[in-house]
Amino acid sequence: MKKLFYDLTETLIVSKCPSCGAIVRRSGMLCPECLEKYDEEKSRECMFCKLPASLCVCSTRDLYYCRQLGKTMHSPVFYGAGNEVFGKILSALKYSSDRGAEKFFARELSHDIMMLFLTNKEFPEDWCITYPPRRRSAAYYYGIDQAKGLAKRIARYTGMKFEKVFVRRGGRAQKTLGSVERKENAVHSLRLGDKADVYGKKYVIVDDVVTSGATMKACQSLLLSAGAAASFVLSVSKTPMRGAGYDKKLRFRRKKGDVWFKQ
Repeated sequence: MKKLFYDLTETLIVSKCPSCGAIVRRSGMLCPECLEKYDEEKSRECMFCKLPASLCVCSTRDLYYCRQLGKTMHSPVFYGAGNEVFGKILSALKYSSDRGAEKFFARELSHDIMMLFLTNKEFPEDWCITYPPRRRSAAYYYGIDQAKGLAKRIARYTGMKFEKVFVRRGGRAQKTLGSVERKENAVHSLRLGDKADVYGKKYVIVDDVVTSGATMKACQSLLLSAGAAASFVLSVSKTPMRGAGYDKKLRFRRKKGDVWFKQ
């Protein structure tokens, strides 16, 4: 009965591809052309390890607090200016009231996290899902908090428990800051809610884009310092590691003052 009602609703309401606006059968679907291009963008390789974003961990250098599910985080796509289809869907997720992009990305991430649970013999009901809240001014201006919407929908698809754990207190937009400023801003602008009970629980923290990892690192630190058993980062995309002039000889140096990627 529910499936019949859903099919009837989707038939009566015109659904559009969140990338190009073409008519599709159901909300959250891509048209065949955009889906083909999106799959090509997903297969883009890391310039260093030559693995796709779903397997690469090169860009997660700040996320060392708790390695769960065999890695530090999961993102199916690299964020970049060349991703035409992905860029349009991401913009729809962040700035549009149409929830087609949210449904699409939630399905993508739900499939991936369930595969990670299966591989590592974990059960979704043992995990909670949460998110770093959007700045209040941005949420008021656009009318949405994209990370919150993703977390709620993924919880519905996977069976994880949704919890609002973090509270944002002021702070500046991360995208306007440098790497050092991002870390300071993330630490000072996020805290645990007064009613947050995280002791002994396992958390998946979901967001749309992980750039430097400063926000997620701050979230992990807050959770684990409050007694959470584990945390894992899940995001729609992540930026490739900086350093177009990458030098393999610098990668594994640990001497003071050395870096393994060029600024």
